[in-house]
Amino acid sequence: MKNPKNPFFEIFPSFISGKKRTVKSDSDVEIEPEAQTEEVLEEETIGSKKYLFWFYLLSFLVLLSLFLRLFYLQIATGEQNRKRAEENRLRIRIAPAPRGIIYDRNQTPLVKNIATFYVEVYPTDLPTKKEDRLVLYQKLSQVLNIPLSEIEKLEEKRNSQEPVVLKEDIPQEEALILESKMIDLPSAAISKKPERQYLETKFGLAQLLGYPGKMSEEELKKHPDYIPSALIGKSGLEKYYEEYLRGQEGKQQVEVDSLGKVVRILASSPIQPGSSLTLSLDLGLQEQMVKSLSEMMEKAKAKGGVAVAVDPKTGSILGLVSLPSFDNNLFVKGIKKEDYERLIKDPQKSMFNRAVAGLYPPGSTIKPVVASAALEEKIISTSTSLYDPGEITIVNKYNPKIVYRFPDWKPGGHGKVDIYRAIEWSCDVFFYALGGGWQNIQGLGENRLTSWFSKFGLGKKTGIDLPGEEDGFVPTAAWKEKVKKEIWYQGDNYHLAIGQGDLLTTPLQLLNYTIALANGGTFYKPHLVTEIKNPEGQLIKQIEPEILAKDVVSKNSLEIVREGMRRVTKSGTARSLSDLPFSSAGKTGTAQNPFGEAHAWFISFAPFEDPQIATVVLLENGGEGSSVAAPVTKDILRYWLSERAKK
Repeated sequence: MKNPKNPFFEIFPSFISGKKRTVKSDSDVEIEPEAQTEEVLEEETIGSKKYLFWFYLLSFLVLLSLFLRLFYLQIATGEQNRKRAEENRLRIRIAPAPRGIIYDRNQTPLVKNIATFYVEVYPTDLPTKKEDRLVLYQKLSQVLNIPLSEIEKLEEKRNSQEPVVLKEDIPQEEALILESKMIDLPSAAISKKPERQYLETKFGLAQLLGYPGKMSEEELKKHPDYIPSALIGKSGLEKYYEEYLRGQEGKQQVEVDSLGKVVRILASSPIQPGSSLTLSLDLGLQEQMVKSLSEMMEKAKAKGGVAVAVDPKTGSILGLVSLPSFDNNLFVKGIKKEDYERLIKDPQKSMFNRAVAGLYPPGSTIKPVVASAALEEKIISTSTSLYDPGEITIVNKYNPKIVYRFPDWKPGGHGKVDIYRAIEWSCDVFFYALGGGWQNIQGLGENRLTSWFSKFGLGKKTGIDLPGEEDGFVPTAAWKEKVKKEIWYQGDNYHLAIGQGDLLTTPLQLLNYTIALANGGTFYKPHLVTEIKNPEGQLIKQIEPEILAKDVVSKNSLEIVREGMRRVTKSGTARSLSDLPFSSAGKTGTAQNPFGEAHAWFISFAPFEDPQIATVVLLENGGEGSSVAAPVTKDILRYWLSERAKK
């Protein structure tokens, strides 16, 4: 019986019957021989196997690549990816620490910290889509009243981990209003930080206290424990005692949502304020020193001035003034470019601390050192004297027509002079002889002069707790031959003996040997800070007096020099101090220089019998030390000892 017609059979007959059919027409089908059919089936089987091979191979490769990718993500870089995921969810918020307070000896604050508010944006929390970010920028521009172009600069910092400050110095009332308006603004927040404010800007404290500022790249490398936005001391005590003043920032680890809003605080460490410094400086004395020095500078048309006072029994600085000065509050908020350029280009160098870094020829203030050296070397005694005709003349041995003249400051000279009178009246001719020899005095010569200068602390730092101190300079024969290509002459010894020539000192170096002359021969390391206390008021460090040298000069030689200095203020070149209600001693100096008027010097200590204060005063290009520097010293001594008498 024939099978009925079926379309499926007509289209796929070979799959049903196992035979190869060739369709000729709707009704006519030719069946091929059996052998031919088996050959065709074998070819189809091989083709099918090839297809399956490539299918399985492709599937295997896909699965292998997925496995390798999964292995890479979960095993090879799993920890890194986990951290990235955490970073997308976790944030560290840092709260700046207030720096330590600086007090004078009477616990009067010289600086304080005030709260200041600002708006900051965390770039990593900005919306991912650019159109969303632009909408946010427009809202921030409207709320903060800042040009949109300024806000759009955030695009350049999108990969930064550091917050970007958009607006600062916001009053507290305005900050509260802004905070309510910014609730729906992701990545932006109102923050608070302490800001330095220097209180006594008219008392010449700027170079002494210094100021903090933003860290440079070099400072960041040097202090890897600081955050990039941290402030660091740039000058003065702020720099020298940075490790104590800086404090420790507070940190919060917070979890944020997809919009950058804080969901919860996971961990936190409290803010640790910086330690406080107590200075030996007396603010009342500092004010008097500024007043007297500035008035005399104006009167004498001096370019600059220095006044430093110290306790000769400890080396503690009682007052330190360098004028002109500047307002260090300018640097607190980031100084404007025009203000900074004005300060650094100031011809009077108002940012320059002349007390520790100014280099000047000391003039006749060096004479007590030369007198001490001559007495110690047995070149002279109290019975040694010479006649001062007003100058020393030396004839050139190679050319008698050349005559070198070394005049005394007093025309006609001082007549018969011994060591006491030489100091009292600052006789140049007597000290020429002590330095280079003349008449019956042998002279110290270059080696002994420079050696004694070194013993008295010249040519090296005193070690005061302020940055930027200079060494000064003591010339030698070897230096002159190497640098100037000249030999050392007798005249060089003459010049050194009266504090001229190439000899350069800082005011602090002169004060340091004045301390030793005052207290009987002990050199102290000058210092400003006496105590360091933690934020709870507990003492963590006491700065004890540090002796640098002792008994450099015999007591007998010192007493001779001291008596000469006593006569200076009693009847000599600074007799204007003789009417003070207490005894004093000192030495005037008028140092010639090739850049204008002479520098006016005066070193002193008082009371003579039991010194409580030692001072150095300099008026740069001020003229005569006796008429310019001595009156300033008189005001300082009178104020300090009268104030002490009241206590």
